[in-house]
Formats: sequence, C-alpha cells, structure tokens
Amino acid sequence: MSSKRNILGGVVFIILTLAVFTLLDSGCGRSEKPQPAASEKPAAAVKVEIPTAPAAVTPAPSAKPYIPTEKKERVLYSFEKNTDGWEVPDWALEDQSYVAKNASASQDVTKDGTSSLKVDAAFPGKVWTAALVEVMEYLDLTPYSEISCDIYIPKETPNGLKAKIILTVGENWKFTEMARGIQLMPGEWTHLKANLLAGSDDWKATAVDDSFRADVRKVAIRIESNRSPVYSGPIYIDNVKVANP
Repeated sequence: MSSKRNILGGVVFIILTLAVFTLLDSGCGRSEKPQPAASEKPAAAVKVEIPTAPAAVTPAPSAKPYIPTEKKERVLYSFEKNTDGWEVPDWALEDQSYVAKNASASQDVTKDGTSSLKVDAAFPGKVWTAALVEVMEYLDLTPYSEISCDIYIPKETPNGLKAKIILTVGENWKFTEMARGIQLMPGEWTHLKANLLAGSDDWKATAVDDSFRADVRKVAIRIESNRSPVYSGPIYIDNVKVANP
C-alpha cells in the first residue's frame, strides 16, 4: 500500500514540475516593453534645412562718374622747419637783373603753421628786376589740376610788385612761366594759382598737354618790379601746394 502511495506522489511531483516550467517558458511574470502593433508605421524622420548665405550681388555700373565730395590737395612746401630746399640759385646771384639776396625760414609772418620762407631783396627801380627762389625736385603732379602759393609783402611796400609761378618741365628742362603776373597787395597775403590741365592758358608760350604736369623738375617763384617800385626789404612765401578741386 505504501509503495502505491510513493508512486502516486512521484507522478504528482513530475506533473507539477512540468507545469511550472511551461509557465516560465510562456513568459509569465516577464516584464516586456510594449511593441507597436503590426499595422502601425514608424514616424518619418524630420529633415532640418540649414540656411545658406545669399549669393553676392554685383552692382550694376553707374551711369555717372564718381566725383569726390571733398577737395583733394597736397602741400608740397610749408617751410615749417627749414627752407625745404628752396634757395636763390647761383645763376640769379650772378645776374644783375635778379635782386634776391638770400632765402631763410622765418616766423615773422605766416599764412599757415608757424613759419614761412623769407626772401630778402632790393629792387632799384628804373629797370626790370626780379627776385627769384626755386627748388629742384622731380614731381609727378598727374593727380592734380592746379598749383598755388601765398605771398606776403609788408604794408609799407609801394604798389607795383607782381609775382609768377614758374615750372621747369620735361627731359628738355623747359622753363615755363605763368602767362600773367599777379599783383601783390601790401599788408595782405596774395594767392597765386595756375591751372595744370591740358589746354590751360595760364602758361606763357606753352601748349599744355597731359604730360606737362607728369614730369616737373623745378618749381620757382619770381617777384617782379617793372621799372617800379623801388623797394628793399623782405618778401614772404608760404603754403606751396597742388590741388584737385
């Protein structure tokens, strides 16, 4: 009787063991992430657009030429520290018609800054005489359309002195003076100005072309007394410059 019970107990044990293994294999008690239904489609990927810089725009050509809004000028000689190379040339010192004695930087009177070029001269009257000072320097004045300077004579100077700017130009060293002398006003600064452009009539016996201002070898200033007045004393020069107004 006891052997039957033992056999029956063993059978029950085997049945229970098989049942437990079956439950474990079917996933009972296992935690799983939910899976999408077979009919559901995954969401489409979002495409990110990266903005690009706009293409450079080439401006259309202007119908009008560019015109600077400000005047362009260049001061060539201001005589602030010394004579800037200006002097009475040796040939003028040896010629009786030229009466400038010497040239020096001076603070007696100025148009701009603190110094000017002082020229001591002695005009005897009765004959044509002149005081001339110059500087020798190679200059290309192509960007500019005019050259100018300022001249002062003391207020006690008699009326009658005139002045000209003179350029020596080109490989032939052509001596070219202004066509007309400018009257100097005693006690005032007088402004001398001459046009450098092709066709200018500011220069004596010279057909001015585009090459005229491209090869300047000397710049000179000449003060003249045509028989009168008689004057012995200083003449002041300042602010020799070129401009393109």
